[in-house]
Amino acid sequence: MPLLEACSRVTISLNLCFQGRNGRAFLFSHVMNVAVGPKEDRQLMTGLHMVAGVHCEDCHEVLGWKYERAYEETQKYKEGKFILEKSKIAKENW
Repeated sequence: MPLLEACSRVTISLNLCFQGRNGRAFLFSHVMNVAVGPKEDRQLMTGLHMVAGVHCEDCHEVLGWKYERAYEETQKYKEGKFILEKSKIAKENW
């Protein structure tokens, strides 16, 4: 799994094989400066999950979701983790 160096003291474990509503997405264990919305069951490509929308605390843009519960045993590793869409968190061609 690739590692992203956020600063000299922070390393973020990043899985690159996820799909958001609008394209490529990343799975994070921890995120900051986001608010989590109400929980709902949602049928995703990998099965039924209980998720909660995640949005920026500053601009209120929807960034992705948090996996609250995975109903399938093979998907339990996602519980408590966050999907953030690349198009919402990465700026292209700086």
